[in-house]
Amino acid sequence: KDFVIEALSFNIQKSVQYFTIPQTIRCKPRQFGDSQKVILMFNRPDTSPKCYTEWYDPATKLHEKAPGINDCRRVAGLGVIRDQFVFAVGGVNNSSSQSVSMLDVSLQLPSWVPMADLVVKRKQLGVGVLDDCIYAVGGGEVDSELSSVEMFDVSIQKWRLVASMSTKRCDVGVGVLNNRLYAVGGSDNGKTLKSVEYYDHTLDSWTPVAEMSVYRQGVGVGVLDGLMYAIGGYGGGEYLKSVEVYRPSDGVWSSVADMEICRYRPGVVALDGLLYVMGGVSDGFIYSDT
Repeated sequence: KDFVIEALSFNIQKSVQYFTIPQTIRCKPRQFGDSQKVILMFNRPDTSPKCYTEWYDPATKLHEKAPGINDCRRVAGLGVIRDQFVFAVGGVNNSSSQSVSMLDVSLQLPSWVPMADLVVKRKQLGVGVLDDCIYAVGGGEVDSELSSVEMFDVSIQKWRLVASMSTKRCDVGVGVLNNRLYAVGGSDNGKTLKSVEYYDHTLDSWTPVAEMSVYRQGVGVGVLDGLMYAIGGYGGGEYLKSVEVYRPSDGVWSSVADMEICRYRPGVVALDGLLYVMGGVSDGFIYSDT
């Protein structure tokens, strides 16, 4: 599976023990083609013990090696704060993991830094960023799905549990739209879901919204121009290439054009007015293309 982080300015740091968000974010983008913003791709094939990370510049279609991560975990969740702090959260090594690593892309020397562990071990989780806080949503622990959610509290450098979802969701997609954190699809007790709910951090509560038209787990979620897209995934016994879009103005989902190929667990990122869909699995094949 290829994971894709939000658009990132380029440049890296050494190790740090504590993480704070500066009042003014200082980034010095390094030359990489003609673009100041690139995409970080994170991949660990099921058959490999090694993780692969690289930068991709959509403007030039060039790839460049990115900082390697020592604590390599499959199906981790990724999120980024302010185009600077990249978090790799949970995942699977030999079992579900509580590990969290962080990469600061604003400074000079590349390095992933261990951070405070999650409260709960999570694999196949969703990760989202809301008001500069990282949220770890659902996932699985050993053989059980999770409805619990936790947030990284920068002030105390720890994760803390927030309100649980109404439904257990493993292999869940997560998107942030209009200051709400959406949990999209997933699986519960082996059954693929099409339900969707959102988290309001001001109320610490989850609210259901309209269901998708298609059952989807491992769905890619992207937000562009005030709309949220549910892309591919797996449902109904097959990998999917269908896409649907959620319009918060009327609260409904509608179908849009299919992708050219099916993609389960694709990476999705919005950059320069476009929605990029990368990697994923289809009929047993792992794609690395866009």
